[in-house]
Amino acid sequence: MAILIGERTGVNVDIQPQHVFGRHPTAATFLSNSEASRTHAVVIWDGEAWVLKDTSSNGTYINGQYLARGAQQVLNAKDQIQFGSVLAEIWFVKDVSPPDSLLIPITLGLPTIKLAQITVLPSEDDPQISIYRSYKGQWMCETASSVYELKMGDRVGTTDKQWRFVDAQASTETEVIKNKISQPPKQLVFKFDVSQNEEHVSLSVDTGNEILDLEVRNHHYLLLLLARKYLNDHNSGISESESGWVDKDLLCKMMGQNANHINIQIYRFRKQFLDIYPYQDQMPQIIERRTGEIRFGPNVVEILGGVGVESQNEFKQSGLRLN
Repeated sequence: MAILIGERTGVNVDIQPQHVFGRHPTAATFLSNSEASRTHAVVIWDGEAWVLKDTSSNGTYINGQYLARGAQQVLNAKDQIQFGSVLAEIWFVKDVSPPDSLLIPITLGLPTIKLAQITVLPSEDDPQISIYRSYKGQWMCETASSVYELKMGDRVGTTDKQWRFVDAQASTETEVIKNKISQPPKQLVFKFDVSQNEEHVSLSVDTGNEILDLEVRNHHYLLLLLARKYLNDHNSGISESESGWVDKDLLCKMMGQNANHINIQIYRFRKQFLDIYPYQDQMPQIIERRTGEIRFGPNVVEILGGVGVESQNEFKQSGLRLN
């Protein structure tokens, strides 16, 4: 991520993929000097380098050299930029690394968040919203009621904590194809090994090329219950699109946990999975949501051990409705 530092303030400014400098209130970085234009210059990532394009009346100075309106120049580390005058504040180019996808705070006092693997909002202790890369490379936002693709400028967050999404690339899917990044497996096989008393649930995932061992974790029991519901529906002839859906309130009752605890377990599983998944930028949709319901997404599931037939009847005994 490119970083500029203001000489007077000493503040580091993380540069967005299209970053406007100027006196306009909506500029990404506000310029206070009178020689600066309302929209003075824009710094753009062109896929290979950071480029500054002047859009002002008075021009921009880079290392003391005048850059006229409409002209542009590639930025390098240690460059010095002045907007509108050689007497204006100097901005030092500290870093010219490629951009990151970000969440820029709208609510005052919140931090800028660099998106990586999986991010939850508003916090890991209260994961109401999950943001992650899909298997196609798009950034997806999952709330309690839906999953949708994030677009540049979208607002995300809770009622009192809001961020704006900034995408590092115009088209991640195109970039994946262009760079010929290896594609993730089309099918994953989830293998549960359950102790007889169901106190211990281990999980491994067969990608077709290797076995990912997720070992024994407490949150695997939640996945086991959802996987059983999916298998029960699938084996009963229910359509793929309707198999496995469980009412969230009844699932909380069955687990003896509140919705926040369920969300934390889902987050911990996803984070654990991504830590060892070889295609970390292309998260498969394992847990799916829709309004009031949640399910283990259509995948191949194998369950060894457990309490046998009784476990298959848990949903009926607990009042969980079958679709």
